[in-house]
Amino acid sequence: MSFTLENLKMPVIRKWEKVSCTVLKHLNKGVVVSCEDGAYLGVILSKEQKSLERNWTDLSVGAKLEAELLDPNLLVDDEGYYIVSVTRLLQYTVWDDYIAKSKNDEIITIVPTEANLWGLLVDIYGIKWFLPLSQLAPVHYPRVEDGDQDKIFDVLLNLVWKEFKVRIINVDEENKRLIFSEREALKEEREKIMSELSVWNIYEGVISWVSSYGLFVTIGWGLEWLVHVSEITYGHVHDINFFGKVWDKVKVKVIWYEDGKISFSIKKLKPDPWTIIPKEFKIWDMVEGEVVRFVPYGAFIRLYEDINVLIHLSEMSEAWNISNPAELFKLWQKVKAKLILLDPRNRKAGATLKLNSKISERKPYEKKERKENKEPTEKKVVTIKKKDKE
Repeated sequence: MSFTLENLKMPVIRKWEKVSCTVLKHLNKGVVVSCEDGAYLGVILSKEQKSLERNWTDLSVGAKLEAELLDPNLLVDDEGYYIVSVTRLLQYTVWDDYIAKSKNDEIITIVPTEANLWGLLVDIYGIKWFLPLSQLAPVHYPRVEDGDQDKIFDVLLNLVWKEFKVRIINVDEENKRLIFSEREALKEEREKIMSELSVWNIYEGVISWVSSYGLFVTIGWGLEWLVHVSEITYGHVHDINFFGKVWDKVKVKVIWYEDGKISFSIKKLKPDPWTIIPKEFKIWDMVEGEVVRFVPYGAFIRLYEDINVLIHLSEMSEAWNISNPAELFKLWQKVKAKLILLDPRNRKAGATLKLNSKISERKPYEKKERKENKEPTEKKVVTIKKKDKE
């Protein structure tokens, strides 16, 4: 067929007209596209381009997409580019897609773009949806002991641009709003762990919170429980931060489980040092250890692993009275001393610095027996008289 003016079909350019486009090139001002097989050229402005790329829309040269003409009377510069938009059409498509995922209870991936004190905002093609603070997984939930809102906000800001696996838990059809939950996306994993959980099981998890009373450990992202400070180590916990920080991997053992309540232990994963110390040390042995802690009545030096031995103020010097152990030592200084007390049953050990005295002639400290309340041999019978009936 020969080309004539009669068979040339001129495009009708109308506002909000839906057109098919092909990406031609990228400019500073945006993405240039050919509309309706070259009938005219359009441009997707750079602000919208960033939003589209953030939501994984293919804008590479040659990519096919659908767009709407915003205003036939508005051209970009003098180059004759009409402004077109892809976002509004995608909003309808994405909304329908997410509603279907909600009905099917599917797990979806989102990337928060903003944060506020109540949670994380997700911008999907210009629509802002919400992941509330209360619906974050334990490892992401911002625990701030003093409740400082600035600190909470800082934690949330660090979660922006990270991927989250979530489920939709609320749909507002009228306002086109969705509420996401990371906790709900983990429910199957949490239920599976609980169904297989039993005492003495060992799990690997991550520390999700460091508290003054213990370490919170999360297993499989969805199940979080406390390792109480008394179950972290066999020795004294002077600074809990020494034993881990958030996101550190850690192994725990289940030592109690009943009615959905769990107790984890870290120290039960290794032998009790007090079963080993009597085999390795004896009274009058010379030991060397670092000064790990000062107390008003003396100083503790490390004896074995995290078990410490006390050097009492009265055992620090023969020449003069010591009222402050810091007069003699510095923290982490290595000190030599002689053992004068080993009491594995009561988990106590003592040492002396009085090395020049005839230490071997002294009696080691002896454990004093506690006086127990014994039942009297003669039982006193108490008779309670009933009042006479009136």
